[in-house]
Amino acid sequence: MGRMQALRGKLTYANVISTLCLFMLLGGGAYAATQLPKNSVGAKQIKNGAITGKEIKKGTIDASKLTASAVATLKGTKGDLGPVGPQGTQGLTNGGAFASVAVGEEIVFVGDHPGFAAVEKAQEGVYCLTPTSGTNIDHPIASVDLANSGGEKSKFVEPLANGAVVGCDPGRLEVHTLELLGEPLVLEPSNAVAFTVFAPGT
Repeated sequence: MGRMQALRGKLTYANVISTLCLFMLLGGGAYAATQLPKNSVGAKQIKNGAITGKEIKKGTIDASKLTASAVATLKGTKGDLGPVGPQGTQGLTNGGAFASVAVGEEIVFVGDHPGFAAVEKAQEGVYCLTPTSGTNIDHPIASVDLANSGGEKSKFVEPLANGAVVGCDPGRLEVHTLELLGEPLVLEPSNAVAFTVFAPGT
């Protein structure tokens, strides 16, 4: 009884209130830590660096949750080259072709002649050009090459469109060259007209 009396003698109003406040404080803290409402903690409540890789469960974060700069750092090593796929089908050609033809003792191409393999004279003022495979000669265009043509008369050149032929074998481009000759002037076939021909294709 002596001890109880001694303890009661030391109890004061201030001591009791202090003890009660400490108990409530500790009890409230325990409640806050164990009874938080769902979704009550967000980005604003979490300090930078507070959550590390150890606290994140595998598979809970995908690329959609990361910034673009973070995704850019996630590149792995380059994989092996895959097998070669099958070859595709041959594409269609537009059939474009071009050639300049010189006349004289020999009938020859001048410079490059893409789309044409050969040229020869069939008869007076008629030339046959052999197209390479895939060249479309249905809509040819031609012009006189005055710098390489002989004489001083007016000169003309006419390619036969749509594959029409008179003096050449079918499938070849036929070109007619003409001059104004005689008195009075008459348009006649001529072997003195150099020309350039272009087949634009389709």
